[in-house]
Amino acid sequence: IKSMKEYIARFGHGTAKNAKQAQSKEKVLAKMIRGGLTEKPEEEKVVNFKFTDPGHLPPPVLSFRDVSFGYPACEPLYT
Repeated sequence: IKSMKEYIARFGHGTAKNAKQAQSKEKVLAKMIRGGLTEKPEEEKVVNFKFTDPGHLPPPVLSFRDVSFGYPACEPLYT
């Protein structure tokens, strides 16, 4: 997708031959996007957490009331 966009930007208003090729690539790109093609996703960064050992903790460490968790448009996973 990136190379097609660069070609279109570079040659879209050039000579008749290059402009025609750029228009053709633009049509193909529009069709691909309509079909659901998107930009290549960026690789997610890995994050590591390190917590020092706190030793003995008396219960309760955390207390929650009226808490729920779930994903949008799904049943709650935890209530």
